[in-house]
Amino acid sequence: MSTAQPRAIGVRLIVLYKAVKAVLEIALAFTLVALAAAGEIATLREVAIQLKEHLASRWSLSLGRALGALVSERGVHLLELGLALDGVVSAFEGWSLARGYRWGPWLVIFATATPLPLEIHAIVRAPSPSRVALAIVNVAIVLYLARDLRRSRSNPASAPGAADGRTSIDA
Repeated sequence: MSTAQPRAIGVRLIVLYKAVKAVLEIALAFTLVALAAAGEIATLREVAIQLKEHLASRWSLSLGRALGALVSERGVHLLELGLALDGVVSAFEGWSLARGYRWGPWLVIFATATPLPLEIHAIVRAPSPSRVALAIVNVAIVLYLARDLRRSRSNPASAPGAADGRTSIDA
């Protein structure tokens, strides 16, 4: 029986971020499935073309191009699958941190750091505030959890629940 210790605010924020991200991604994936099932792919493509042709701002032109590229039946299905899988992985990451499993931070670090080179490449090719913000959040998550893991390794006796494979990663 391990003693319950308060969760570090950083870990709670990461769990919240992962939960919100998972819910939004899975909801968007289901929305795309519903739109595709209702035959709305052509409508989505038409909206993308109209945005591209009739709005002059750089943001709307970029949005129009992006929607036009994604709004094919194959593109929508790939997007649905990608969103659903990323949502499930994010939910699992958050769950493992919330439960305090010793391997949870390692999972989150691996899953969050792996796509960072691709995110940085995308920022270099086409910088956008949302991409930069996402990259900053992901780097902060990796650095925070790596720091906590290093701290808990230097003082293993302070890791509660070490005997049962769980830890609270306290700050």
